[in-house]
Amino acid sequence: MTAVCPSCSLADRTVPVPAALRDRDVPLDKPDRGLLDVPPEPVGRSGVSTGLLLLAAFSSLWTVRAVLTLVRSGSAATAGQVVATVVVATVMAGSYWASSALRRAADRRQAAKGGWPASSEQWKLVHRVWQAAWLCRNCRAAFLPAGALGPGFPASGPLSFEHFRDWLTGTARQAEQLGGFAPADRKPAAPAAPAA
Repeated sequence: MTAVCPSCSLADRTVPVPAALRDRDVPLDKPDRGLLDVPPEPVGRSGVSTGLLLLAAFSSLWTVRAVLTLVRSGSAATAGQVVATVVVATVMAGSYWASSALRRAADRRQAAKGGWPASSEQWKLVHRVWQAAWLCRNCRAAFLPAGALGPGFPASGPLSFEHFRDWLTGTARQAEQLGGFAPADRKPAAPAAPAA
């Protein structure tokens, strides 16, 4: 498939954006690659946060086991056993608190960046728009051909690389509000028969 650039009306200098980023024969410079690359997928939990939650879980299990051992033994607990149990309980609470603080900080950073896409489903919409976008090497414009996201989906005008990401998220947001894009394999609805 080829697409005609809405700015210069050439079709021989257009290429899908994902293909342009992979092209080794005519590579894009680093700043342009950054402007045209798909935004990163939102991450539900960082590795550090997950590690801290695991530490909290193991610490809580150890604390429960230690308390049960102290209760079952029937003898007076030594000062070392009590201190160890309190230390492990403190580590558990601190790990959980640190993990929660990291998650809240990540949520605040995401919200400060505009907060969208905030979920994997939203990112999939952005990714689909990105996959359908084209690039004109002649006039350095990105665009979306008519019907690229589904039957009847309108073409976009030429976009500068600087506005490409904002346009991606804006188009995906509109699709989310409308319930998503039409599946690529779905045929357009047949016209209604005229009323008699």
